[in-house]
This record gives sequence, C-alpha cells and structure tokens, in this order.
Amino acid sequence: MAKSVGAKSWQLAPMLPADLDAVMEIERCSFAEPWTPGLFLRELKLPFSTTLVARGPDEQIAGYVCWWLVGDEVHLLNLAVHPDCRRQGLGRHLLETVLRAAAQAGARLVTLEVRDDNAAAIALYRTYGFHQVGMRRNYYAQGSHALILSREAGDGPLRDGA
Repeated sequence: MAKSVGAKSWQLAPMLPADLDAVMEIERCSFAEPWTPGLFLRELKLPFSTTLVARGPDEQIAGYVCWWLVGDEVHLLNLAVHPDCRRQGLGRHLLETVLRAAAQAGARLVTLEVRDDNAAAIALYRTYGFHQVGMRRNYYAQGSHALILSREAGDGPLRDGA
C-alpha cells in the first residue's frame, strides 16, 4: 500500500527478519530503553501481532509500527520514525494505519503506554483523541513512568476522513 506523505511516498509492508538491522538502528535512536532484536523477532511469530515497516522511495526503512489485536482491543506496542524522516507525517501515517486496522477489525478500544516525558509522542496521540486513563509508575528501568492512553477505536480524527 503506497501512501504519499508530504513530499515522500511510503510503502508499508510486513516486517521481515531481514529488516531487523534497520529497525534496530531506528529503535536505538528513538528510545532510551530500546527493544531487543529478540523482542521484534518474537512479534513476527505471534498470530495476534502486526509489525509493519515503512520504506521510502529509496527502499530504506524510515519507520515501523507494531500492535496487537486481542479480542476487541488493539494495543499499540511500538511506533518509531528514523530521526532523518521525522516531521514529515510518517508517524501520523503509521498511527492512522493502526487506527484504521482497529476500526476494520471491529475493535472497541485502542490503548498504549508512552513514557511520561515523551512530549512529542503524547502530543501526537492527543491529536488523535487519546486520553490518559492511568499511569504505570517506574515502568521503565530508569524509573520513568508510563502514561496509559486510550481511545475508542472508531473515535477521533483521521486526515482523510477514513
């Protein structure tokens, strides 16, 4: 599925084990406590997990997203964009992909955890109607807290009205 985002065209595709090096580079640039390669490989084997990568016109991986569909809920596990590709709409596109998948699956709720000091991510999620429903204290190894955000799957804005 090709999607034009700003001046770029992004191709979303299921993550493959061969994508792991590029995904790990983005992961390490994006998070103080990055996932391990083993965690990503585990996600590729779970029947309720979806992990997509976004490739630019140069075929380089520019971002990725991972979520679970369990029962009538979607849980967003991981979303990141390479630092060189940020502020171009790719993060929004990845989030909208999850929200569309949730709606198409008939999910009732979309949830996620976000580090309480990740202002950019929190602002993005709030733009899409997420609100705080809880906090996990000392969730991260360095003692930072995680905000638990949620929204109804069918609520909130999407740019193209889908």
